[in-house]
Amino acid sequence: MERTTDPGLRLMKNLPTILKMSPYYRPVVWGGRRLETALNKELPEGENIGESFEVSALPDMESVVESGPLAGQNVRELYAAYGGELAGKGVVSRYGEEFPLLIKLLDANDDLSIQVHPDDTYARQHKLGTFGKMEAWYVVRSDDGRLASGLRSGVDRIDLIDAIDRGKVEDVVEFYSVKEGDIVFLKPGSVHALCRGVMVYEVQQSSSLTFRLYDYNRPDTDGNPRQLHLNQALDVINFGEPAIIPAPVDTPTAVESEHFILEQFSSEDTEHDACGSFRCVTVISGSAELNAEDSSVALDLAETALIHANRTFSVTTSSDARYLISSVPV
Repeated sequence: MERTTDPGLRLMKNLPTILKMSPYYRPVVWGGRRLETALNKELPEGENIGESFEVSALPDMESVVESGPLAGQNVRELYAAYGGELAGKGVVSRYGEEFPLLIKLLDANDDLSIQVHPDDTYARQHKLGTFGKMEAWYVVRSDDGRLASGLRSGVDRIDLIDAIDRGKVEDVVEFYSVKEGDIVFLKPGSVHALCRGVMVYEVQQSSSLTFRLYDYNRPDTDGNPRQLHLNQALDVINFGEPAIIPAPVDTPTAVESEHFILEQFSSEDTEHDACGSFRCVTVISGSAELNAEDSSVALDLAETALIHANRTFSVTTSSDARYLISSVPV
């Protein structure tokens, strides 16, 4: 990838190892205000916010550098300007000109639609974008909440179409109660839904492709019925694949997949060795200080930093801290 010559981007001779990020807040019909009340986010007034895009290169929904000499520059601009220096040469070789991951915090103030995502092949064949959507959730808060993961055993395409016709999609989906610390890995083709009272950290491919199967006959913010995508959903569902049951993972590596690695760490000082991928660090409990040879950043609850590839850094935490790191396998 060539570096941009865009004069609006202040290129630096030495890219800082640690970049503290400022999120994009997305208002949605199922959102609320708990990102503010529970996670101390400064939300825009008067809007129900469902998602905080912590590290995002999606057009018009980019996160930006919060402070320092690159303040105000968004992830897409940084990736175009610094390429492999920022993200890692292996990442750029694999994904080309599109930054591959999206990191979010979600507040389900109401049930999300029952939905499914396509894989890369389907997205490209149907000219819907470069990436499908593989994702993983880490449950940050749960007020006796639940989520949907997979179809019930034995449900096939005919059964699902019948349930759609009868308005009984919820009857053929598996629901699970969840608690803080539970993790669920959702491959493309998995039917799923985040439900009321649950807040999650999400790492996913950089895509907004979602095919809705059922949305409770709910109107959008303009009072119109929300669009369903039944034919596309039926095209991509992996019928017969077992549901992924949410559960905690005891090892530092919580999820290891084709497109991302999700790691979890608790309240102890930790040295993180150099890695061939960029890393996204998000504090989900307590606070932490990130230190590298050339930079130092303090992160409070629900704040995120983007770490330069091929650099070591250390994390010093408060006694109650937990933080997550997402990266690309290279």
